[in-house]
Amino acid sequence: MRLRDFISKKYLHVFALACAGLIAGPAVAQVSWSAEASLKVHRLSDLSFSPDGARLLYGVNSVDLGEDTYPVEFFISDADGGNTRTLLEPSSNHSAAQWAPDGNRIAYLSSRTGINTVWVIDPRGGKSVQLTRVRRDISSFKWSPDGNAIAFVMPDPDYIPPDVQDSDTFEKNHLWLQKLKDGKPDGEAVNLTVNADFSVSEWGGNWSYDWAPDNRSIAFAHQERPGLDYWTKAQLSIVEIGTGNIRRIYGEDENWKYFPRYSPDGKWIAFINAPGAFKWSFLWDIKLFSVGGGDVVELPASKNRLPFPWEWAPDSQSLYYIENDRVTYSFYEMPVDGSAYSKIFGSPENLSVPGLNTYLTSSFVDVSADGSRLAFIGQTHDLPPEIYVSDVSEFDPVRVTGVNDEFAGVGDLRTELVEWTSLDNTRVEGLLSYPESYREGEVYPLVVQIHGGPNGVDFNEYLPLMKFFATAAYLEKGYFVLRVNYRGTLGYGRTFREGLIGRFGGPDYQDIMTGVNNVIARGLVDPEQLFVVGQSNGGTLTSWIITQTDRFKSACPIAGETDYISLEGTNGYFQTSWYLGGSFIDNLQMFLDRSPIFHVKNVRTPVLIQGGLLDDNVPYTQLEEFYRAIKRAGAEAQLVGYPKSTHDYYPPNLYLRLLRSCLDWTEKHRKTSE
Repeated sequence: MRLRDFISKKYLHVFALACAGLIAGPAVAQVSWSAEASLKVHRLSDLSFSPDGARLLYGVNSVDLGEDTYPVEFFISDADGGNTRTLLEPSSNHSAAQWAPDGNRIAYLSSRTGINTVWVIDPRGGKSVQLTRVRRDISSFKWSPDGNAIAFVMPDPDYIPPDVQDSDTFEKNHLWLQKLKDGKPDGEAVNLTVNADFSVSEWGGNWSYDWAPDNRSIAFAHQERPGLDYWTKAQLSIVEIGTGNIRRIYGEDENWKYFPRYSPDGKWIAFINAPGAFKWSFLWDIKLFSVGGGDVVELPASKNRLPFPWEWAPDSQSLYYIENDRVTYSFYEMPVDGSAYSKIFGSPENLSVPGLNTYLTSSFVDVSADGSRLAFIGQTHDLPPEIYVSDVSEFDPVRVTGVNDEFAGVGDLRTELVEWTSLDNTRVEGLLSYPESYREGEVYPLVVQIHGGPNGVDFNEYLPLMKFFATAAYLEKGYFVLRVNYRGTLGYGRTFREGLIGRFGGPDYQDIMTGVNNVIARGLVDPEQLFVVGQSNGGTLTSWIITQTDRFKSACPIAGETDYISLEGTNGYFQTSWYLGGSFIDNLQMFLDRSPIFHVKNVRTPVLIQGGLLDDNVPYTQLEEFYRAIKRAGAEAQLVGYPKSTHDYYPPNLYLRLLRSCLDWTEKHRKTSE
C-alpha cells in the first residue's frame, strides 16, 4: 500500500468516525509534551474479533493519578468501528477479556473480591457473574472450544509455606479445569496437574497452553519450578481431561519448548523449539507435533529465527506468526507443507506506516475465524495507538478507532532511521528524533536513550508512550534523542544478537558511541552537550558508559546492574552471567573487567541512580553498591528508591516522578554546562 493511499484513508475514516459519534466534539488542544502530558495517552490491549467476525473487543488503558491506578475500560464495536459502547467501566481490577466460542458471553479476570478470579458478562451488557470461586489468584485462563469449560493457571491453594525460608521448598503453579453447565459452574474446579513433579509455566499468560479442538485434552508448557531461570528449560505435555493422564511431547529435555498451538483439525500441535540449550539471545524454530503419532515436522526457518506462533489459518494448512523485524514486529504466514513463508504486513523501512511497534504484552493482532480479515493495534513514532482492520489477502488497513484523536498532530515528533558502521565494521541502526525547535545548520544537545534486554528493541512506537522515558518532553525542550539498537538487540539476525555473548560491555558500548559520533559528524549535535539515560540493561550500559568515558554531562541509569558477582547470587535468573560467558566461578576475570562497580574511580559524570525497592530482577542492592562506591570515589551521585515498585511496575504517581527526575537531572546539568 502506498503511503499516500494510507494517509487519505486515515483522514476519510476520521471523518466517518466523527459522523458516527465516536469523536465527541472538538479535541482539547495539547500545547506541548511534558512527562505528565504523556500519561494522558491511551494504550490499547486485548484485541479480538467476535467468533462471527462482526464485532471487536478491546481494552483502552489509562493512567489515573488521582486514584494512583492503571484502569482499563473494555469496549465492543462493530468490526468497522461503528456502534462502539462500553462493556466494562474503567477499573484497575479487571483484565484479559475473551469472547466465549459462541459469542454470547465474554469472560474476564477480576480482583474485585480481593482474589483474581474469572467472571462472565453478556456482550450486550448487564451484570457480571463470577465463574470461579477459588482461594488463590488466577494468572490466566482460556475457554474450551465448546464453551463448556474454562482452563486456568493457579497455585495450589492448600500449599502451606514452611515457617523458615527453605530454598528446596516452593509453591508450584497448576493447570485447573472449571466445568460449566448452562453457562454456570458445574461443580468445583479440578486440579489437572495435582500430582505432577513440575510447575506449569506462566510466561506469556494463556499462550503457554492450548485446548484441543475436541475439548478432550490440553497441551501446556511446564518447568521444574517457578521462575525465569527454570523457564529456560520448559517442556511440553498433554493432559487428557477425562483421565488426567499426562504425556510428554517430543521428549528431548535439553531443547527448550513453548507456545503450543493445536491446529483447527486437531492433527497438529505447533510449538517453538530451541535447537539445543536455551539461549538468552533467543533462537528457535516452529515445529509440528503429530497428535495421532509420527515424526515431528520441522518447518522452514523464519527470517530471524524468533517466530511466535500466533494462530492457525482456518483450513489448518498454514500458521500465522509474528517476529521481530528491525524496529517493528512483522506478521507472517507459514505453510505447513514446507514451502516458503510470506509476509502479510510489517514495514521496518517505512516509519510512517502503522505497525506492531510495541512489546509483546497482550493480544495486539487477531485474524477473524474465517481467515478473511485481520485487526491490529498500530502506531508509529508520531501516530498514537489505534485499531486498524484489513483484508488478509491484500493488506490495506483502515483505522476503526479514535481513542487518541486529541493527540493527533501534537508536537513535532520527527524521527528517522539512521545507520552507521561500528568499530568492527558491523552495520548498526538507530532511531533519531529531532528537537521541536530544530533549525537546519544549528546544533543541539543530545540525549542517548538506551533500551533494556540486551535482547530488547527500540521500536518505531509513539514517542510520548516510551516506557520509563520522557522522550517527547526531551524533544519539546530542545534535545535530539538517539535510540540505538545495539549488539544483542532482536530483529537484526542471529549473528547480530549473538555477537554480544562473552563480549558484554564491548560491541554494545562501541555501537552506542559510534552512533553518537555519527550524529555529531552530521553537524546536528553539540559534542559538549551529551547526556545518557537507560533502563534495565540500558541502565547497566549507562553505568558502564560513565566508567569508560567522561563525554557525557549527566547520566540517569534506572534499574541497572553494576556488580555482576553479587548480582549472580541475588537476582532471579542468570541472563547476565550467560552473556558474560558463564558463572564467575569459572569466569572471574570477565566479571571483574566488565562490572561497572570495579571502575568507579573513572567516573566524572554526575549520576542519578534510580530503581524499585521491590525489584527482584535487578535488586536494589545493586544500585546502593554503585552509589556508595561512587561517593567514596568523590564523584557526584544521587540515589532514589521507589517503594511498591518492581523492575517493570511503578505506581502511577511514582512513575511520573521517575520520568520527571531523569528529565530534571538532565536539564540541571545542561544548564550548568552551557
